[in-house]
Amino acid sequence: MRIDRPLERLPRRAVMVRGETVASYLWRLAELNGMGFEDLAQHVGASGTARVVDPGIEEVRLGPVARQRLAEVSGVTLAHLAQALVSLNDSKISARTRRQVEVEPWPEGWMPVRACALCAAGRGERPVWRVPGEQWAVCVRHRRWTALERGRMQVGLELLPEVVEAHVRRLRLERRTGLYARALLADAQQVAVYWWQCRQMAWRGVWRKRQEILGVDRSALWAVPLVVFPEAVTVAEAMAVRERQRAVGRSFAGGPAGWSTGRWTAWVGERLGMREEMAAGGHRGLEAWLVSHRNTMPVVERLACEQARAVPRSAPLMLMEPHRVVPVHGPLEDASCLPWRLGAPMTGRPWRPAG
Repeated sequence: MRIDRPLERLPRRAVMVRGETVASYLWRLAELNGMGFEDLAQHVGASGTARVVDPGIEEVRLGPVARQRLAEVSGVTLAHLAQALVSLNDSKISARTRRQVEVEPWPEGWMPVRACALCAAGRGERPVWRVPGEQWAVCVRHRRWTALERGRMQVGLELLPEVVEAHVRRLRLERRTGLYARALLADAQQVAVYWWQCRQMAWRGVWRKRQEILGVDRSALWAVPLVVFPEAVTVAEAMAVRERQRAVGRSFAGGPAGWSTGRWTAWVGERLGMREEMAAGGHRGLEAWLVSHRNTMPVVERLACEQARAVPRSAPLMLMEPHRVVPVHGPLEDASCLPWRLGAPMTGRPWRPAG
């Protein structure tokens, strides 16, 4: 398929939302301009008869030609379009393929999340669907938690400002650490899940208070990622400090080669304000993580960089075992190296050091 001349821009422009799915954007653009979804799909390059798409469970993949045509009818550059529609370039369709528009169902567990309703206000009657990074999201601007549970719920966070503040810290961690931050947050959330299910750490304190504010009990598993989120971010930050040391073969706080398990877990407990709970058993979840993240740099290599400092906080961390591959979509727990899962029986305790 060739483009002899640029397509004319449609009369009305759909204001894009960062992270929106292609299917969601196409639906909104079509409706704003009095078109059916299938008409717009054919206009940008669908061959044959296009079918109606459900943006809540399906995504539209566009080939290079269709992407260019969509940018033209949208009245924006292709680069601007790709910056907002983060899944736009995920398609494997080549420029020579006749079918430039294809529809794919999202994999199970990867369903799109509705954007904050207040962010979507004024952008048409249809809801805005965002590419799934996790099965929940935080809107800092409007202080809202959006999730997949119970038909796309949205929870106001006015009484839980620490959740919003934690999300801001998470974004800062991601900017500094790069993709590895997703693995660390996944591991930190799993450690928090271990604490939750074993009734350790904050379950009688701040977590109980957050449950009361939300009006839920322990049976509401959808609320657990929200309830434990601030502490999970704190643990992820501590894990990043530990991993920057490990990246140059050093132990925590620059001590002798080894794990320095007790020192590090005690430090995490202090950061959480739960020193006693950590000493009473909370350390076990972190020790399981340390087993998978032990320092395996060869002695010769470690001695050669004895004087090296930890990786600067402003530099992204390289991917290290056991996170050589980090999935960028889907449930956050899928990016974790820890085996237990929320709601599943804790059939065995995590690794515990001898003595």
